[in-house]
Amino acid sequence: MTEAGCDLDWMVKIRHQIHQNAEPAFEEFETSKLLKQTLLSMGVQDCEIRHTAKTGLVVSIQGTGPVEESKVNCVALRADMDALPIPENNPGLEYTTKTSSAHMCGHDGHMVTLLAATQVIMKNRDMIPSNKSVRLLFQPAEEGPGGALPMIKDGCLEGVDEVYGYHNIPNFDEGDVRVIDGAIMASSTMVRIKVLGKGGHGSVPHMLNDVISAGAAILNNLHTVKSRCIDSKENFIFTLTQFTSGFTYNVFPDEAFMQGTIRSYTRSNLELVKEKVRHIIVNTAEAMGCKVDLDIHDVYPPTVNHKIETEHVIRIAKAAFGEEKVKSQDLPLTASEDFSYYLENRPGCFYMLGIQRPRENYCLHTSHYNYNDSMIASGALLFVRIVEDRLNVNLL
Repeated sequence: MTEAGCDLDWMVKIRHQIHQNAEPAFEEFETSKLLKQTLLSMGVQDCEIRHTAKTGLVVSIQGTGPVEESKVNCVALRADMDALPIPENNPGLEYTTKTSSAHMCGHDGHMVTLLAATQVIMKNRDMIPSNKSVRLLFQPAEEGPGGALPMIKDGCLEGVDEVYGYHNIPNFDEGDVRVIDGAIMASSTMVRIKVLGKGGHGSVPHMLNDVISAGAAILNNLHTVKSRCIDSKENFIFTLTQFTSGFTYNVFPDEAFMQGTIRSYTRSNLELVKEKVRHIIVNTAEAMGCKVDLDIHDVYPPTVNHKIETEHVIRIAKAAFGEEKVKSQDLPLTASEDFSYYLENRPGCFYMLGIQRPRENYCLHTSHYNYNDSMIASGALLFVRIVEDRLNVNLL
């Protein structure tokens, strides 16, 4: 990669700078400035960079070589930008975050991987026909509320034939490319339940409508959604993660609050699960003399890879890293991603890159996580190889 024009030492420094100045969703202002400055220094023209979705960037790199006709004329590559609003706990790390946010999901690594690939593309721009282009999507707010849809509505996919992206996974072996066609990540749906009853003194439960007992019954009955209400061949998760109510030892409260998440791999199954969940919650509460204020809100749809584009990634990755490094093990994931919206609008593929260091087993979204700098070159190489293959050019 270095010989082809990618300065990995520079890329590592940029990642550390981004990591140290982590910014949350739709507040990635300094991150966006640094990305633009870096792109300009690589030779990208200011007119080729468009601001979108508040802090995002859409970069169109048009080739300068002789015209060459083919089916694919524009390939998009995406990197997310936002950090998480959580603390970092990496003592001794020289570039630990200075802000109240932290890159505990590795989006700093995603951005720099795309920058490294861009450096190679810009050094060899004349090898890309003038009727073909690479579209870079630096996207804010993947962690929520989501930056993909605003970017799509603002035209980031106009003229794009195929779209590709990846996520690092610290639990997958270093250098593994893991990918499958079809659903690779689940949908995400938020469920909020407010149980409404009639509180009072703990000594007279027969005179009240007990929201705690009603909430407990709702919790127990909801376990039957998976075991009794949905075909066992359908894979989904429904988890309640919060149940709060009451304020002292001898008083029944008027309300109880519960919330959780549904994860599913198809929209049809998700709608059926939501229907069953809604029916059980409302009727269980009513049976115990209570009412519910229920909010079931879809966050992201499932991330569903297209078969042909996934086959391209598998073939390209095997050629780049060896057949033994390309796997489908442990997929699909129950996490969710708003890359799903790109795949609903264009053919493409989202894949996982393993970054697990020896003797480390930290998960994403934990305070000890840190992107593995040794994987910047691998991630960039795969981006470049995808561009080469899909645009029928040689850049390395």
